[in-house]
Amino acid sequence: MTVNSHTAGSEGRHTVTATISLSKIAHSFVSILARIGAKAHSALKSLQMARMLSTLANMSDHQLAQIGIQRSDIPKYAETLMAEE
Repeated sequence: MTVNSHTAGSEGRHTVTATISLSKIAHSFVSILARIGAKAHSALKSLQMARMLSTLANMSDHQLAQIGIQRSDIPKYAETLMAEE
């Protein structure tokens, strides 16, 4: 931040204070958005995992064997697929 001769005096101090306050507000807003984004990402991952588990659980034993897993392997297989994304 630069202060020139036009912002000196009490009027200039108000401008600097207002700029700092706006900067703090903007930083807080960005911080809140980042937290919301992280929670949304986590919720999306949970939803994807639930859908994958449901899809695999609804497959027949023959279909599961075709992709190389047994029914008891479904949770581990789903975690492996999610980790690769």
